Amino acid sequence: MPDSTMPPVLRSPTWARLTRFSGKDTVFAADLFAREAWATLARELGDGGAYSFAEATALMWVRPDAFAAGVARKVLAATQAAGFRPLAVRPVRVDRCGARALWAYMCRWATVERLWLLDALVALGPGLLVLWADDTGEPAAARLTALKGSNAAGRRTGASLRDVAGSPNRLLTMVHVADEPADVVRELGILCPWPDRAALVIEAAARLTDGACCLLEDAIAAVETELPTLGTPAPDTATPSPGDLTAGPLERRWAALWAAAHRWPLLTATAGPAAWPEQESRSPWR
Repeated sequence: MPDSTMPPVLRSPTWARLTRFSGKDTVFAADLFAREAWATLARELGDGGAYSFAEATALMWVRPDAFAAGVARKVLAATQAAGFRPLAVRPVRVDRCGARALWAYMCRWATVERLWLLDALVALGPGLLVLWADDTGEPAAARLTALKGSNAAGRRTGASLRDVAGSPNRLLTMVHVADEPADVVRELGILCPWPDRAALVIEAAARLTDGACCLLEDAIAAVETELPTLGTPAPDTATPSPGDLTAGPLERRWAALWAAAHRWPLLTATAGPAAWPEQESRSPWR
């Protein structure tokens, strides 16, 4: 175990070990969130333990729209039914800058309207961060990503968590997961500050070893206290303005967000620059 009296160092792993995509390792080696979170993992678990943790853990953020729609518990139950075991859980609030960081590499097709909507979504209240183990023995993050389903309802095949949640479109996706081990590391750096991240990692690593589950109920209830179920808003024929997303009571903002997510353009005709070659092959239009 590293000396706890020493300050953390912004170190980097061999990122190619944690990603299957050519070029992504180079991008993450320069990403401050990724480097910061790896420093936490290596400090608390040692380098070998850090690799094992990233490879054996799946990260999920049950988003504020899932709580507003009243489907968060269904998503969590479906995840457990699929063979995932909860290791650690925290209510986590993401601000505008956190939203930009979380989806920095994946918003190359996003319109400005979509960014406004993401800001309004995270402003609704907290979501729920859960770290999972996959007791089927498969790579945890990859299998949870497959279970999550596409952000476009028409592209989903088979049952998915987003089908369980009733996700209607690319904006109201209800659940976010880290795609692979490299993303598990980076997103821990975005979603948790240093002390909270260290405590979360230590707790989850202990349960990875002993086969225990964490209890979800208290954390779920804490989020629900701040963001109660609002349900699916009634159809509204009026197109919301940006001000409708930020002003007034929670119920009004949620209704405006729901309406705007169905009316505002979410995809640009051409993409911004790709961060690594694999992204060039991803097009929401194909």
